[in-house]
Amino acid sequence: MEPSLDNYKLSCELLGHSMDVRAVAVGAATPEGGQSILSGSRDKSTKVWKPNGNEYFESLTLQDHKNFISFIYFLESEQWICTASNDATICIYKQDGFVPLLTLKGHGSTVCALAGGLEPRSLISGSWDKTARVWTITEAGDVSFLALEGHEAAVWAVATLKEQQKYVTGGADKNIYYWNAKGEKLRLLKGHTDCVRGVMGLDANTLLSCGNDAVLRFWNEDGECVREMNGHTNYIYSMARNRALDDQVVVSCGEDSTLRMWNVITGDELGAPIFHPGISVWSVTCLQNGDIVTGCSDGVVRVFSHVPARQASELILKAFDLEVATRKSQINEEIGGIKKTDLPGPEALLSNGTREGQTKMVRHADGSVKCYSWTLGNWNLDGDVTGGTGGTQLSSGKKLHEGKEYDFVFNVDISDTEPPIKLPYNRGEDPWQAAQTFIHRNNLPQAYLDQVANFIVKNSNSGPVTMEQAPTGYQDPFTGGSRYVPGSSNTNVRSGGNVDPFTGASSYSTASSNAQSQVDVNFVRSGDKHFPVSSYRTFDTCDTKKVLEKMMEFNGKLGPADGRVGEEVLLAVIKLTEQSPELDLTSLEALTLLLRWPASFQFPVLDILRLAVRNEPIFSMLNNSHNFLGTVIPQLTGSAANQLMVVRCLANSLSHATGRQHVMSRLPEIIDLVGAIKTGSANLQIAVSTFYLNLTISQTLNVAKSEVCHVVTSGVVELLKWAKDLEACYRSMQAIGNLTTTSCGQETIAQVVSVDYVMDKLRELTNTPQGENFSKVNTVGQALLAAF
Repeated sequence: MEPSLDNYKLSCELLGHSMDVRAVAVGAATPEGGQSILSGSRDKSTKVWKPNGNEYFESLTLQDHKNFISFIYFLESEQWICTASNDATICIYKQDGFVPLLTLKGHGSTVCALAGGLEPRSLISGSWDKTARVWTITEAGDVSFLALEGHEAAVWAVATLKEQQKYVTGGADKNIYYWNAKGEKLRLLKGHTDCVRGVMGLDANTLLSCGNDAVLRFWNEDGECVREMNGHTNYIYSMARNRALDDQVVVSCGEDSTLRMWNVITGDELGAPIFHPGISVWSVTCLQNGDIVTGCSDGVVRVFSHVPARQASELILKAFDLEVATRKSQINEEIGGIKKTDLPGPEALLSNGTREGQTKMVRHADGSVKCYSWTLGNWNLDGDVTGGTGGTQLSSGKKLHEGKEYDFVFNVDISDTEPPIKLPYNRGEDPWQAAQTFIHRNNLPQAYLDQVANFIVKNSNSGPVTMEQAPTGYQDPFTGGSRYVPGSSNTNVRSGGNVDPFTGASSYSTASSNAQSQVDVNFVRSGDKHFPVSSYRTFDTCDTKKVLEKMMEFNGKLGPADGRVGEEVLLAVIKLTEQSPELDLTSLEALTLLLRWPASFQFPVLDILRLAVRNEPIFSMLNNSHNFLGTVIPQLTGSAANQLMVVRCLANSLSHATGRQHVMSRLPEIIDLVGAIKTGSANLQIAVSTFYLNLTISQTLNVAKSEVCHVVTSGVVELLKWAKDLEACYRSMQAIGNLTTTSCGQETIAQVVSVDYVMDKLRELTNTPQGENFSKVNTVGQALLAAF
């Protein structure tokens, strides 16, 4: 029987990364005959997972890179774990080692591919700097390298053909090159129509490649592409052989959320694809027992097995199918008439802009869409673009232009030899301001100002005209030509009501006047005013399936005297995770029962609690009847997992008046316990900083109390002494900024300024470019230091 992906089902999910998993690889063999799994993430960590029955446990976390992990390779002959990163380095670890044996430096940009070299103790790497390097490391630790230069763009893929004593590289220039051991070019293969993302040597001197053109190509010994395998609908990021099934079987994964299986000799796809809940399936590898491992943009490592005994329970499989169904429903989601899945990813920001002021919409791994503008030689984040349910260009009557919706987009011809320039305009906008912006962005003479402004006034007041309805009485201000105005007359521009949760700055909204949804598309821009932040931050996301699984696991380990409950109790508690749960006494009683579990079993219960207390009536009943704060606050001295959930619980409690009242009544005790936390994960750092930020918001919205401001400032200062996560530092800076706007502002400034280490850290955070995702740190830091 021919192998088929139809025989594969989810075996287990490995949870531990806080951001998308960019790389997976097979690690060392275990004494029991299994194999470890290696995973690398955008959270800058590499994790080693060791098998335990049909599950895997996290045995080691490596955190020596300064930016995301892009590739992992295990050099079996040396038992080396080799990690490549966006920080342009390669770290080499001995199996089970905590610190790198070596860090290879020399590439000028992200290292995005690794493979073993032709010689012992050697590696080949590919980089965005357009080169590949062959590294050789002596027994004494001396490092030398050979540069392979010839690609005209990033080298995304490398492979070693040991029988032929050759290297192969593939790049963003769409080319595949063969090289000899001396670094000399031997052959060029052309055929891909977009970036080459993977190359793999096969039997009989053949080669397999994949790329952004969504095609796998099979090349014969003579370098001819003799077979194409089509099926993926978007970029293919990774592929791997599954020798346990057959030497001819290869699996692939990509941006279309799928894992697929192929027979490379016949070109047939073997079975239906396995969809994933995340947008991007970044990486795939295969274990010697035939199981398939994937790394996904939802931060989860998944293992799929064709052996029924290794497949997950029906409950877990149904939950996974539900997640996949949700993902499929999102595939056709539109924003401003454009499918989200059709938008480019962050790699679009690697290319320079074509003109000052150019904007791009970019889809990120978390599903968000952000708008960037090209200014002063850099892509700068302008804000988020978010779509309302059902909003499309057709239904909203708007025209999307460079990431924003407009009532009008005029085509303006300024020259017979140049293409028309787009002039966007919204009703309610100052025509002279719009005209001035248009002139500046396109380097036009200032003398055109009145002419353009009057043109806008005349033609925007005449009502929208579609392409099918030829306008009358219209003239282009420069050429006298006709215009194109999309949309319908029932659209309007509305402002107010939308507040950036980080800066408090307002946003503008476009919506149909007769639409049921309040906002169709919001484009959130950060304003000049950073403090005070006035929107409480809450932790709202939860994987209820995994929480339920963990509670069922713990419940099964308990005896009746220890608090074991029936399954109906667990199901009742899950209802409290809803955004607006009903005030159900059965669910509340169930939750109080579970809060009596041993501390080591409580973290999934606390996870549910932090969601439940967002609801003010539920908080009141839990605290008045059961004094839940008195129960959970002591857990701040417990395990890291319990600490995280309790701090999140406290942060969420501050989002309503009743919660603030009760937390404030015990604030000195809470601050002492939270302040005693001196180490922890990025998630814990963010939770602590959010708790402090919410406390400061309460002081900006009411008359500030000196004693509260003092203890909160002390807490934030202590957090900044050890926190490394940029989001945690950002929220800490916001918290300090909030307090500087209160009547206790001078006292807060004096407290912070008196701690040299913290001041040095604030200056470093402010003056060090933080990259596309955290440029907000630089901006808010400048505002904060200006207040000092």
